Amino acid sequence: MEEFIIFIVGALVSGFGTIIGFGGGVFMVPILIIFFGYNIEIAIGATMSALVPASIIASVFNLRDRSIDYLVGSLIQFPAVMGTVLGAFMVAFLPVSELQIIFALFVLVVGGFMVIPKKKKLARHSGMMYRIRRAPTSFIRKNRAKHLAYRLNGGVVSVFGFASGIIAGLFGIGGGFLQTPMMIKLFRMPSQIATSTSLFILVITSFTGFISHYLLGNVLWSRSLPLMAAFALGALAGNLMKKHRPPAQNLEKLIGLGLLLAGMGVVLNLLIKSNFGFSF
Repeated sequence: MEEFIIFIVGALVSGFGTIIGFGGGVFMVPILIIFFGYNIEIAIGATMSALVPASIIASVFNLRDRSIDYLVGSLIQFPAVMGTVLGAFMVAFLPVSELQIIFALFVLVVGGFMVIPKKKKLARHSGMMYRIRRAPTSFIRKNRAKHLAYRLNGGVVSVFGFASGIIAGLFGIGGGFLQTPMMIKLFRMPSQIATSTSLFILVITSFTGFISHYLLGNVLWSRSLPLMAAFALGALAGNLMKKHRPPAQNLEKLIGLGLLLAGMGVVLNLLIKSNFGFSF
């Protein structure tokens, strides 16, 4: 009975994560630990395993849909790898617990702003980010299949990728749930392109995480395989639901809800780490 419940929960988490471009790992790990009594290392190993087929399935759909920006994905992912290494080293020198609390509050605030309806919308052609996007290292990306165009600054995108990697290494959590909202809000990328690109990045990060935890002995196939099937089913269902894609404003609210849940997941991570001496 417990395995069936985990399967259903995993499919729902994966489906929601596919729609909003998060993947779902930041939600699933605390669920497995708190509600199903998983050992923390095994929970991480099972979730990392499950994210691999889910992200691949989502990216295959998005590839066919021509909604992935591979250049932006590369500009974020490669600096993120370096940032993760630096963040892991910084753990020994910084007050990680205090920073994690501040970070969780930041994520909750950003999620709240995305969920709460805005009374006043800022003009697109004003503000600091508009000026940054038009700096010398900026360029225009065109998606002819979707009839979309947007301007980005390569340097800023790379710095953001590096910063998200530091967060991942410093706090021991995936930085993926920051990528989608920041691509939409800071870089003004269309929401469909942002979610697809974030899931493409997840293919690399989840596979790397899976290999790492497999070598550490944290992947138990009896726990991982059912969750992998659940996440694969959820990714398939999420992509089928994306055919009836909600308007951009509603999608942003869903992403905001995801951030609120992710912020609570970070808080739970802090509580779990204080009890078990380990972080995810």
